[in-house]
Amino acid sequence: MQNNQPWTSHLDLFGSPECDYHAKVTIGTTLMNLVLDTGSSNTAVISDLCQYKQNCSFVQKPYLHVPVLNAVDSVNASYGNAKLRSAWKGFSTEQLVSFQEGEAMFARVDVISENQSFFIPRCAHNQGIWGLAHASLQTQPEHDSLTFKSTLFDTIRKQKGLPNAFTYQICPKSLVDSQFALEFNLLTQNLGLRNITQVSKQNQCMRQGHFWLGGYPSQSVGSEIVWVRLVHQRYYQVTIESFLVNNQMVEMEQINLPRTIVDTGTRDIVLSQQNLQKLLNALWQAKLVQFDASVSNEHEKSFWFDHAELTIPRSSVSISSNVSLQIAFEGNKKVSIPIENILNIKPFEEMKGWVNISWTGLSSSDSKNMASTILGNTLLRGKTVIFDRGQKDIEGSRIGFTDAAGCCKSSSGHDVNILLSVDNVSKAATVVRDHTTSSIHAFLALMIMAFFASFQL
Repeated sequence: MQNNQPWTSHLDLFGSPECDYHAKVTIGTTLMNLVLDTGSSNTAVISDLCQYKQNCSFVQKPYLHVPVLNAVDSVNASYGNAKLRSAWKGFSTEQLVSFQEGEAMFARVDVISENQSFFIPRCAHNQGIWGLAHASLQTQPEHDSLTFKSTLFDTIRKQKGLPNAFTYQICPKSLVDSQFALEFNLLTQNLGLRNITQVSKQNQCMRQGHFWLGGYPSQSVGSEIVWVRLVHQRYYQVTIESFLVNNQMVEMEQINLPRTIVDTGTRDIVLSQQNLQKLLNALWQAKLVQFDASVSNEHEKSFWFDHAELTIPRSSVSISSNVSLQIAFEGNKKVSIPIENILNIKPFEEMKGWVNISWTGLSSSDSKNMASTILGNTLLRGKTVIFDRGQKDIEGSRIGFTDAAGCCKSSSGHDVNILLSVDNVSKAATVVRDHTTSSIHAFLALMIMAFFASFQL
């Protein structure tokens, strides 16, 4: 029975908001860290063609070995993220791609020979990228071979019969950063005067999240799933009605122009400069962060509107537990943004009882060539996010948001018991796979045998 079921798989996720989240994938015979990016479509890794160049040498080794004879089909890609721009140049190749569960397939993998701020020193462990957007966004090689039309995800679908869906789960900040969790809880409970003698720096999780291919495990769902319609099959494009602070709409302008996308390869929630200021003003007015009289009004305004980090006594600041931040998507479907995702709090080591505090996870971009609103990991952290890509057209394509559950537990592809957008099934179909079928059949067989045995007695 198991062999007749669609193929599924799982990868652990590692990383941080500052450096994005990556999975470990074997390219050829080389295990590499690939950032998962729903805002692009190329899959590309650093190669030994780049290793002796100054802007590549800091990247963690090993690099993928590429014979010079294979470096013939040139390709390049460029990226925009808030105010940052990056690019790489390289060549398209066909590689054997293997997952940690032993499955393998041949697919297009671009090999990078020139780095233009795509790799950065502070994130040296990132060795490549897995673009998970649709094929229309993938840049094509110079010779435009038909062999290289498919993305890695689409190749897996064709070769393995993978359902057209994947799920991205990032653990809550307070679960993987114990230092932050302690400071956040102290300030939220207004316990700033408590003496902290020792803080454990041992994270509770062995991973930062999970990535499931083909659907999602029901055990990963921590709240009712909010399904949001996708409006375009290129990026994962959605429609926002408004941002809400304490259920009150924040007035914003042209929030969906030219588009709003959900992007796992972006750290922040990115807004236009005007809309960001309006959101910050709403959070200030809601008194999310409250300072006592020792902190001047000028410093408080500088905290919010100049993005200043304040170094102050722990007793002079508190965080309101009654302030909520949400996004209302099309149809007034509301998804919360965890407050902990927009605050940085660290103890000030030089002075006992003092902290450094600032807001984080929000940024602006006024570029007309980028999405006006990007929903990055500030929204996604602490959630299980289900990308149901639907059938061939946009109808039925959607993204599901739910609180992350079971984040610290180990997982595998066999845990995926909710399959989405299975081929040759109606668009509305959602197939529930029960991995206990064999056990149930065995149990029923024993019951039947017992039933007939009772008549013989």
